[in-house]
Amino acid sequence: MTHYADLSPYAYPAGSVPEGIEAVNAGWLEPGEEFPRGTVPEEFVRSLALLCRDDPQMQMRGWHRCALPHLDGKDEYPVVIQVGEDRISLGSAEVRVVGRDGRWLIAPNLVHHYVTAHSYLPPEEFIDAVTAHRTTAPMA
Repeated sequence: MTHYADLSPYAYPAGSVPEGIEAVNAGWLEPGEEFPRGTVPEEFVRSLALLCRDDPQMQMRGWHRCALPHLDGKDEYPVVIQVGEDRISLGSAEVRVVGRDGRWLIAPNLVHHYVTAHSYLPPEEFIDAVTAHRTTAPMA
């Protein structure tokens, strides 16, 4: 996966955002690139897990692995989370939410793992949009 700075313009893949919509990145992490760390509300983590399960977008073939170092030395591939009764593989899709200002915030679904395993602290507007369940309409 490629690193994109939080809130930088989203441009991948071309044509995946409707004309006239501003879209920005969140949570595109790579080793060697600094990222904000901190704690997030539990409600955000629950809402993000549901978003990963119920509204994956731009589904790709295969999975990206988490390339960040793991303190326990384990490199789970693909990364899997439990959401209710469902096991969800992460690393092959995006999650897309809408900020209060109308712009889209787009993250790889690995963002759930980055938050829970690496203490990644997403931008406040991403946390707010996920927690409020302000999702985008999937592209046809």
